[in-house]
Amino acid sequence: MQMESWVGAIEREWHQLRRADPTLDVEKFSRHVIAANKTGFLTPESLAAIANALLTSTLSHAPYLGRWLLERIGVNRHPAWRTAMAISLVTPTGGEADFERGNAILEDVMKDETAEDRLRGLAAAALADSARLGRGMQADVSRARSLYEQAIELGHKASAHNLGLFWEGVWGAEGRSVVPDRTKAMQSYRRGGDDKRCQRRLEALR
Repeated sequence: MQMESWVGAIEREWHQLRRADPTLDVEKFSRHVIAANKTGFLTPESLAAIANALLTSTLSHAPYLGRWLLERIGVNRHPAWRTAMAISLVTPTGGEADFERGNAILEDVMKDETAEDRLRGLAAAALADSARLGRGMQADVSRARSLYEQAIELGHKASAHNLGLFWEGVWGAEGRSVVPDRTKAMQSYRRGGDDKRCQRRLEALR
């Protein structure tokens, strides 16, 4: 396939993937993406978007090919790829879970000053989930709350939902160290902006 044909082929297959078109040959698409990456045709952000779309696709074998794609392109080379791989490992999506490795990657992304705030916020939110759920680490309510706070500050507004639930006493109340606080819960949900789940909880608490 010549360079001139990459645009048409990959864009067509990309649109098929997003529509969950069952006629898409996801394996062939993944090979096209690998080849295009070698020529420098795709940006790191585009590759991360493709990998994420494969990982979350309902098409047969697509999630496994998303993990395979990330492994092939070398996830240590870009924060977006590392974040996508980490979330795949802790979810787990596209293969067996490796919680410890996934959490370690998330921590590295959070510390990476070259990474965009958007990615660092996503990494903080995923790591907060791990701390809240005891996913690959001992459950730590205080750490989870702190990480959700960091995630919101970095622009991951959806984390405001879990932080609000904390203040409502939905999680983290087992140790009885924190008393549910309706006012703080509402303040947290407001930090979620137009996040629909936050809006629903605000309506319920008014």
